[in-house]
Amino acid sequence: MNKKLLAGIGISGVIMLGSVYSISANTSGYELFKSSLKQTHTADSATMSIKVNLEDNNKSIFSVDSLYKADMEDQVSSISTQIANETEKSNMNMYKQDGNWFVMKDGTDSVYQIKKMNSPHHSNTAELQDDMENLIDVMTKNLQQQITVAEKKNGSHTIELDLTGKEIPLTVNALSSLMIKHAVMLEDTNGQESSEFHIKPTIPELDHDITFKQIKMVANVNKENYLDQQIFKAVVTGKDKQGKTHELVLSMDLNVSDYNGTTVTPVSIPSEKVIELDMSKGHSNK
Repeated sequence: MNKKLLAGIGISGVIMLGSVYSISANTSGYELFKSSLKQTHTADSATMSIKVNLEDNNKSIFSVDSLYKADMEDQVSSISTQIANETEKSNMNMYKQDGNWFVMKDGTDSVYQIKKMNSPHHSNTAELQDDMENLIDVMTKNLQQQITVAEKKNGSHTIELDLTGKEIPLTVNALSSLMIKHAVMLEDTNGQESSEFHIKPTIPELDHDITFKQIKMVANVNKENYLDQQIFKAVVTGKDKQGKTHELVLSMDLNVSDYNGTTVTPVSIPSEKVIELDMSKGHSNK
């Protein structure tokens, strides 16, 4: 399974950051989760279901529901995704075959071929991962008493962390609050032109009194040491420039199944309908 599974479909970095906070809480939980991730990445194939929801004051402002099937041995993958914000909904399918990603959106006959981009960090990925792991370890040493690791009768393990209020370290709160405060600005500078298939949330621009109310993560590792499920929830409160209070709730439910038993059938893509999509600009080169 590709290590870029989650990043590939655009799930927020906050989710992954929250997960890292959780698994680093003590040695046994951290080592168990890290071991399961390494085992998961060795799978030849798998099926992943991902549900993400973002609420503002109990109102859903963005949701993603995806089903991802990957066959790493034959280098084919498929993703079926439904995305919605407050005013729009979109259904699309993505396929990886013949070394390329293709996107098909409901309501159009065009097929978008995603232009390959070279990552500036590609050659330093392992070193960066090690550095980040060490940094998170240092930041989360005082969480060691809050994490729980339970073994079930069937040989699986449940790793859980549920922090509220003052239990959340000041370093985590300060760093995350800074990220949230500037999230809207960063989004605005990351491509002004509208995309052919992206739907974006309208996130309130929090300006002050930003704080985490809750960080919760529950992960299940099966007896084969594969990650079966991960549930994440983060609750943030803050005020915008007008002084209005917002409570943002980000939740994710990830389920993985059919390890080494998932098959992906390649689809027929008419060459005359293919339009190259330049992801660096967020629009197609028609």
